[in-house]
Amino acid sequence: MAGRHKQTCSLAGFLNVFGDAWSLMIVREAIYGTTRFSEFQRNTGAARNLLSERLTTLVNHGILKKVNIASKGERYAYELTEKGRSLQPLLAGIILWSNEHLYREDSAPNRVIDTTTGDELHGITLTHTPTQMPHDIRVVAGPGASSAARKRLAEIY
Repeated sequence: MAGRHKQTCSLAGFLNVFGDAWSLMIVREAIYGTTRFSEFQRNTGAARNLLSERLTTLVNHGILKKVNIASKGERYAYELTEKGRSLQPLLAGIILWSNEHLYREDSAPNRVIDTTTGDELHGITLTHTPTQMPHDIRVVAGPGASSAARKRLAEIY
């Protein structure tokens, strides 16, 4: 990753962990249920060395945990921690912003749904009390989603 921010600033701290082209995509994949290195590589398109570096950074920051899943020897999977799952509303907010500012309504690749009502969300409101928890929202394929994204999103929900 490029140079680290040295300012004492919440945004700078966030960017020191996620300010590259791959880390948030890896978290997206983990939210979608991806656990294996080869799946992360296939679904993000990241080079092996970059993916390995980013996974290590996310593990070191407690976003993911590395779990040995082999009965003999070593074979690892990556799982979101509670800290990692808490990023879901942030990613939903980024998706909503992208849908509003980067895509036409009929071509947005993803939509964000309130799981309690089934309603599509269109904005994020900050309040002093939690109104939607990570389990209250989900990302579904939008009209502009690729067939591969539609398939993956359909499999996880």
